[in-house]
Amino acid sequence: MTLVKKYGYILSIILLSSTFTLFFVLKETQESTIVEVEVVQGDTLWGLAQKHRPNEKPDKWIKEVMKLNNMHSTLIKSGDTLKLPGTIQSTDDNLTELAGE
Repeated sequence: MTLVKKYGYILSIILLSSTFTLFFVLKETQESTIVEVEVVQGDTLWGLAQKHRPNEKPDKWIKEVMKLNNMHSTLIKSGDTLKLPGTIQSTDDNLTELAGE
């Protein structure tokens, strides 16, 4: 107990610094990455949502994409470049391409 009384101020500073460091590290890891993809024939926002975020509600992801790309409509066309939130989940085809290069 005398240790806490004697070094209480220093211990408080260390604890506070550690708390802030942990907070900022966790915040940094939670930020989503932005990925750009080119829309190909037959792509829809709903289909892209199911491909890139299969465990999330598509409408929530679509709203995120629309906001990120300043879109007023869900209409996308072949050749458009879209910014997508989050990471893209690899498929076996993508892994094969990367290994073959």
